[in-house]
Amino acid sequence: MTQAQHGGWIPVRKDFVDLDTRCHARGATGRHHGFPDGRAYILRDAQGHEYPFGEACARTAVLHPDHLAQVPDYTERDVVRQAEAFDAAIAMASRRRPSAAQREAEQCAAAIRYLVLRMEKVAAVPRVQPTVRFAPLQDVYEHFQRTGDLSRAQVTRILAIEKSPTTPPRLKAINLLDVYTAHVKLERLIAASNRLDNIRFLRGLHDWLARQLVLSAAQIAAAGIEMHPQAFSSPGIWGADDTRPGESGQLF
Repeated sequence: MTQAQHGGWIPVRKDFVDLDTRCHARGATGRHHGFPDGRAYILRDAQGHEYPFGEACARTAVLHPDHLAQVPDYTERDVVRQAEAFDAAIAMASRRRPSAAQREAEQCAAAIRYLVLRMEKVAAVPRVQPTVRFAPLQDVYEHFQRTGDLSRAQVTRILAIEKSPTTPPRLKAINLLDVYTAHVKLERLIAASNRLDNIRFLRGLHDWLARQLVLSAAQIAAAGIEMHPQAFSSPGIWGADDTRPGESGQLF
């Protein structure tokens, strides 16, 4: 196991990683395992460098394993976890009443996730619509880049923007998570494909996603990507007429 430095690694986020990424820790065999599901915990060392870890390895590395549950999770809208594990997590959460500190940590993680989704992750999708990057959040984002943290006032400000009725449904947190997840999956398929017609089709879907910030169930099925059962179903994202591509046989 990679040795923790100066009291332990700092958990930063849970995120998607390239499928050929290897865990920074070494297992019992001395080898670095991979991430077949393409998801990892990102930990920061004392020098500020970030490395990917599997969940078990991350729990061994960090000083307080419970803190892993408090980092922003950009993979939350990936394929639903196994029913047994999901039910167990719900049951455990229902028995515990979060403390004020835990609630504050959860709000901070939610604010960071929304900030980074709008200003960095979804904003970096090629040809994405310009409304994703929100100018009033630029100063907060620059502060977060410098310090890696947010003040209580900044957390309140970000969450208020996300919940505001003037924020379009397609720019709410859950839909942006769906966009980011679909973007990652489409990029992986494009990189793995060796058929020009398939690459063109997937790129067309990716461009639609970037422009519209939604995919229909028909488009998801045609792409062959596995998404959350409720992906792109947040209230209001399809507009008043609820018109979705694919329902009339046309995917774009």
